[in-house]
This record gives sequence, C-alpha cells and structure tokens, in this order.
Amino acid sequence: MKTHKLLFIALLGLLLWASCTQAEDSTDSQTETQEETSEEASQETTEEAEEEAEAPKKEKTTEIEEENNVMILHINNFERALSENQYLLVEFYAPWCGHCKQLEPIYAEAAEKLKEEEPELRLAKVDATEEKELAEEFDVGSFPTLKLFINGDRKEPVEYTGKRTTTGIIQWMKRRTGAGAEALESADSAAQFIDAHNITVVGFFESLDSEAAQVFKEVAMDTPDTEFGVTATPEVFQKYEVKGSSVVLFKKFDDGRADFVLSEEGKLDKNNMTTFIKQNSLQLIIRFSQEVADKVFNSGINVHCLLFMNSTAESQMRLLEKFKAVAKEFKGKLLFILIDVSEPLSHVLSYFAVSKDDAPTMRIINMDTGKKYANDSEELTIDSLRQLCQEVVDGTAKPYYRSEDIPEDWDKGPVKILVGKNFDSVALDPTKNVFVEFYAPWCGHCKELAPIWDQLGEKYADHDDIIIAKIDATANEVESLDIKSFPTLKYFPAGDKEVIEYTGERDLETFSKFLDGGGVLPKEEKDEDDDDEDDDDEDEVDEKKEADKAAGDSKEPNESAEEKTNKTSKDEL
Repeated sequence: MKTHKLLFIALLGLLLWASCTQAEDSTDSQTETQEETSEEASQETTEEAEEEAEAPKKEKTTEIEEENNVMILHINNFERALSENQYLLVEFYAPWCGHCKQLEPIYAEAAEKLKEEEPELRLAKVDATEEKELAEEFDVGSFPTLKLFINGDRKEPVEYTGKRTTTGIIQWMKRRTGAGAEALESADSAAQFIDAHNITVVGFFESLDSEAAQVFKEVAMDTPDTEFGVTATPEVFQKYEVKGSSVVLFKKFDDGRADFVLSEEGKLDKNNMTTFIKQNSLQLIIRFSQEVADKVFNSGINVHCLLFMNSTAESQMRLLEKFKAVAKEFKGKLLFILIDVSEPLSHVLSYFAVSKDDAPTMRIINMDTGKKYANDSEELTIDSLRQLCQEVVDGTAKPYYRSEDIPEDWDKGPVKILVGKNFDSVALDPTKNVFVEFYAPWCGHCKELAPIWDQLGEKYADHDDIIIAKIDATANEVESLDIKSFPTLKYFPAGDKEVIEYTGERDLETFSKFLDGGGVLPKEEKDEDDDDEDDDDEDEVDEKKEADKAAGDSKEPNESAEEKTNKTSKDEL
C-alpha cells in the first residue's frame, strides 16, 4: 500500500476534485500491470477469444491501417511506420486495461488535431497482448505505455512524460519535437516573449553551449505546459538587471518575478530548478480551479493552508488580500489555497468539518502525516492565521479529529455504533473484547459484509465481555489509527493486549471461531495465499471515490510502498 499515494488522494484529492471534472493524472498512476488486472483480463480475454473464434483473423501485412487517425501497428508494419514518420508516438495497450480505455478517445482527439496542425507528428498504437515480440523489445511492463520514436530510431525511444489529456499530448509532442526554449537575441524580442505569456522562464547564460544551458533545455523539454526562453545577449541581461548566469521566472501576478541563482561553480541542478518552477508558478494564495489542480498536486509543498471564504462577501475578499502578507512569510513552507464556500463543495466542507456559515475560517493539512489543524480563535484574523501557521511549522500545533455526534441509540442494537467522540471509551474499555468494522458508506465490500456483521452482533449480543461495533471511517477519525482500506476489521482485546487486525475470511463461521478463540484465527485461516486474496478484496481508502460519483474521476502519484503492520498496541492509542 502506498502511504503517500493514499494521503495525496484521500486527503487533498478529495478537496481538489470534489467539485470539478477529472484533472490530469500522473503517468505512473494511470498504468495497470498484468498482475494487477489478471482476473479482469482473464474474464474479458475469454469473452473476446470466443468472439474472435467466430471470425477469422485478418492477415497482417506491411500496409498501415488507421482508426480515428491513429495508426494500427503490429510486427509486420512497425518498421515501415517508423521509416515513414519522423516523429511517431506509439501507445502499447491492452484491450482489457481500464486506463487504456479511458485514454482511447483522448488519444484519438490528439491524433486528429496533430494530423491537421502538425502532419509530421503522428500517433499510433500497438496491442501489446497480441504483439508480444514488440512488447518485449520495448520493455512494456504496464499499460498504457507510450514511447516517442524519432527518425526511425527503435533503439532509444523517448518515454512519454506528459499529461494524459488531449492538450497535454499535443503540448508534449510539440515541445519534444521543437527547440524547447525560444532564443531571445534582443531586448525587444525578449520583452515581446515575456509579455505574451502569463508565466515565462528565461535562462540567462554567458554561453548557450555551457553545461548549465543544456540542463536548462532538458528541463524545458520536460515541462511542456510552461514557456521557456534562453539568451546569451548582453543587451537582454542589462534590460532585466541580470548579472551572471541565472534563471528568472517572470509572472503577471504577485512579485512579478523570481530569480534562481546558479551555484558558485556555475552548475544548474535539474531537480532544484524543476522545484523552483513548480513553486513559483503558483500564486501566493491559489484560487482552486481544475486548471491549477495538477500544479497544486505537484508543487512539492505538502503542508496546505485552506482558506474557506465566501466570494460574494466583499469583507471576506478584502481580508483575503491582507492574508497575502502571511502567505509570503511562509512561502516554500505552506501552500495557501482559497476554497470558495459559495461553490458546490459539500464533500470538501464535510471532510474538514466546515459549514458555509463558518466562513471565513481556515484549516491546515499535512499531506505527509494526514493530520489536520484548525484555529482556536472564533475570528479569523491575520494574527490568528500567522500563529497557527507558525505552530504547524514548529510542530507545536495540536491536530483535530473529525467526529459525528454520538447517536442517542448508539448502543441499542446488536451492533454498537461508534463515532470519534465515543470510540476510546468503548473500544479501549479494558474489560471488554471489542470487534470493530471500519467502513465507508460507498464501499461495495462493506455493503456485502453488512448483513453478516449484523448476524455476528446478534449472535454475541448476550456475551457481556464481547462487543460487536462499527464506525463510519469517512466521517470519523481516531488518533493513531491509520485506516488504509475498507472494510478494515480490528479486534481490541480486554486488558493490555495488542490490537489485532483481522485478515481472515469474512463469514459468520470464521468470525465466530476468531472470537471464540480470543482473537486467534484457526490455523487453516492463516495461510498467506488467503491473506493475499483478502487484501485484493479490500477497497482502498480512497475518499476520492465518494467525490468520483459526482466528478467521474480516477489520480494518484507513485510513491514507494510503506510496510503495513497488523498490530497496534492500546498503549500507542
């Protein structure tokens, strides 16, 4: 399980996508390996095989057919396509891959536009499940995989790193096949270039053949949604008061420009420059929109201050202007995001326990830890904003945890209803053995489990020392419990014993054996294969799924997996 991925989506992802359509996903998150989808592939492949058995396969020749302006390639015509097209982007796909299906209309639209605007830039696709020889040659390990072939070179194709949108594909192709950075040879040409765009990045180098200049051009190639210019002309240096080699980001907001100075050795670090561009391309206070979502996600700043304001209230907008001073003080440490409560953002407001009437107010969320913070004072002022930001940066702020109100009949049924406010008093009762289901209302597996869980509650209703309970983990949070999947089942034994995460079969008989055994699974239930199958059944903690119902979205960043433990001591809780 990828911890940062889950935080990235489940926490801020809910915020940023709850009220808008799909934003661009990172390339790593939109691929499927054959192992991840083997069951789906097996089922669909079987169905397709039956259909294909009825119709004879078409003979493969060197002829190149097109489907929606996308070339259909295979082992017999691949070399011809490379030889006849200077720039050819090839998608290696699997018919059963969900991400491939999502990309298909986007890819076709980009192919059509490029064919009209830039006929030398063409798009093609290869069914990698059918063309195994090509898939092996180009090291295709996940779907979809996109590679750019230039001048027929099949030895070193360029991996696609752009966004999976029509605009993203077109921008990436044009950037990769062009100069990357526009040469600014005079003060007038530089001024025209900078004035023509909202954000421009200009490299000032004493020599355009220097190592730093080459690194600059590499960054330009990898950042197709930003305009780059480069110059070695003294007149341009003088006009913009630049001394020595450096990089300047010009912008039509906030301070107007940001300077990135090279090291004393005159070297330019690619990663540092990329981070500099990402962070300085954002406004001090970012008004959330679909257009900026991708930049917010990839800013590299993981502590976000959310300002809940009503744009129809002039007094609140005036207050927002004053907050820019605080945003400038914490630039590079916190990202400030405006959430307009007058827009349909019910999911966001609910997630942060904010109502429209609470505006103006604020919340801070740490993407690395998932912890959230709120200001103690009733009134949001510059001083209260600055104080909470400083406490979060210093690590002295106290996080808050969401909780619904305790239902009046929470303990009346066979399954006890827990919320954040009564969780500790019930689940951590040293005299009781408490079996808790952490569920999500939208989770299909949770719905399947519901009747079985009710039966379990009824079966043990007369046991004074056993409590069967459930808690909506999307609306309630428990300190020190990191719920990563739904449903998650945890057994809190009486006394000072360790908390046990249940990983067995989800049926009444196995549950009963587990409880009767004092929280120990029968030996046959501990098989590793069973554990693996059970893990596959779990729905990821993806509160974005809730937003997906309204927004139709699917993004998540690729981070290294963190080892997941099954036990947490009550002392830690």
